[in-house]
Amino acid sequence: MVRFFGLSSGAWSVRAAKVMALQLGCGALFCASGAFSSSHAAGTVPGWPTYVAMGAIGGPNATDPTATSTGGNDDFGGKPVDVVFKYAGAFGDGDPGIIDPPTNSLRMTGDLSILSGINNRAMRVAIVEYTAQMSNGASAVDFSNAAGTPGYIMARHLITLGADAIALNDKPVVYNSTSYYGTLILNPDLMGAIQQQSYLSSVNAALPAGAVNTAVDQALCFLTTSQSYFNTSDPNGVGSSAAYYHKTYTGTPVSILEQMLADRYPAYSFEGPSDPFWNISTNNQNSQVGIWFNNCVSNPTHAGYTRPTFAAGFEGWVEANNWLIRTFSPAGHVTFGWQDNPWAVTSGYWLHADLTNSQIATTYSTPLSNWLQTNAPSAITTGALGAGYVPNYFVFDRYETDDSDTDRGGIPNATLYNARSWDNYLTAVGQVSANFADIPIMLWQITGAHLPYTGEANPTLKINLNTGQPVAGQYAFSSAPVYFFGDSHLTANLSNILTGSITNPQNANTEVGNYQLDCGAYNCTSGSNYQQYLLAYQGQPNNFNWGQDNGKLAKAAANHVFAILWGGGFTTNVIKNFTNPDDHGWLAAKVINYYVNPTPVTSSNYALAVNVSGSGTVTSSPSGINCGATCSANYASGTQVTLAETPSGGWTFTGWGGHVAAPAVVSWP
Repeated sequence: MVRFFGLSSGAWSVRAAKVMALQLGCGALFCASGAFSSSHAAGTVPGWPTYVAMGAIGGPNATDPTATSTGGNDDFGGKPVDVVFKYAGAFGDGDPGIIDPPTNSLRMTGDLSILSGINNRAMRVAIVEYTAQMSNGASAVDFSNAAGTPGYIMARHLITLGADAIALNDKPVVYNSTSYYGTLILNPDLMGAIQQQSYLSSVNAALPAGAVNTAVDQALCFLTTSQSYFNTSDPNGVGSSAAYYHKTYTGTPVSILEQMLADRYPAYSFEGPSDPFWNISTNNQNSQVGIWFNNCVSNPTHAGYTRPTFAAGFEGWVEANNWLIRTFSPAGHVTFGWQDNPWAVTSGYWLHADLTNSQIATTYSTPLSNWLQTNAPSAITTGALGAGYVPNYFVFDRYETDDSDTDRGGIPNATLYNARSWDNYLTAVGQVSANFADIPIMLWQITGAHLPYTGEANPTLKINLNTGQPVAGQYAFSSAPVYFFGDSHLTANLSNILTGSITNPQNANTEVGNYQLDCGAYNCTSGSNYQQYLLAYQGQPNNFNWGQDNGKLAKAAANHVFAILWGGGFTTNVIKNFTNPDDHGWLAAKVINYYVNPTPVTSSNYALAVNVSGSGTVTSSPSGINCGATCSANYASGTQVTLAETPSGGWTFTGWGGHVAAPAVVSWP
């Protein structure tokens, strides 16, 4: 990770990741230091725990969370997690034609700073960005950048991404005087849809030479130009007593928004259609932000920022996303990762077959990896921009419904996972990770409902999406949390799983254990019901005990999983919020118990990162670091790395500090 300290006296310092915040007082001299930390091993992500982290969906509260508050989207008091994610913007689809204010990022940072203290556990904000999306079918509209209503969609998306990166960088969660920077999850379902449906040619056609460069120029202009704004708006009718009323603000648009929020200007106004500074109307009409953007369309200048030349096509667009994040948040601060799907190659049903590791590679991991390497390498490994712009991790989801919604809207979804399915899933993501230098893997939108059992006081009920109310006699259930944690309430043969009456047509929500599977799709013994299907394992019936911890979190860690984020979409969550039911504390209790003895991430690689201040370069032998440009690299255990410093003209080197002393040699055990 890299950090430049502005030492007016002409000193240049280099610090390593673990000590990056320490200012060196070097007078008019050039000084340097370097370090490594096993806490930044390749199995982890900078600023994240060294155990497999737990997360959940949330969102900004209307009022500050407390230890006992409920009903708010961020009410995690007493129900600790390591990260809380929220879909960016207002409408969950990237809001084409709207520059979204980064209010979710800023407000959640405030919530989680409070909650970190309440729960005695550092928390992080995760924002799910959609600079393009194809969750609902083929569409190249997000790659367009022409005038219209909506207009300049690509540039507005990139500004929204950059604004969130700036906000998360400016306002990290603070716990015990330590900053915990947020993370960005990029474009769910996009690469999966492009690969599965062969949309790449149409996407490339929508991104001709120069298109991405123009959009990035417009985004840079908007995000970096200092402006002045005199506020006369008073949404709450407070009048002259409001600190923001009749006040002139100066700075970039994001900085002005941060200042106004600090003066207690109501965030809800920015998140509505008519705020005169920043609103979410199409094209941000009738707002100062809309005017400034239009000026950048006409004259997209950005003094002090040199934009790379991004190639035509999808890969150039991916690079632009990465570059904007790193431009506004240095390595070691805001982290990010791209997402792909288990159904990207064919459909999700391959997971339910009896497969060897080799067959999993042939069926899924190798085709997916080859597609990424050929068409979007910058989403997972080093692209044309170099190692400094490689994502911190890669993300895989599970279809965003509980298992019990196996036929959502009459469409089969392959959601009924047993232990074999989850084993295949973990093996597959681990193989993809191994194909790309053991990049850490995040599991996201993992279904949080558990397996209901006879005598359970409050089994989780299915939520009617039209009314938001639970439906009596219909149960929401999933296997994931029981696969990872076990449930001692369940008998070894699942004799006490709920079993409802068989209906015609079938309904998994009411039948639960009696639900008859399509064994042609799920590769089970003909006539199997859900109870029997769950028990089948490694080719044998009655061979998996859901009533105990089977060590599957260790299996996840062995496959380079560093985080599991529960809920999202229409799935059961750690707490009740949005359309996500909770399970009356079952999952929250499992997470709390997990923290007593969390599963460490596993890695044979370590990350070395240096921070610089002033003017000069640090290079490494073996190669990997050339800082300036590339200030971190991964090295295998046992590697000795030599760092060499070269001060720029007019600067003087005085010695190493931090975890490295002269000679500048770093070695791992």
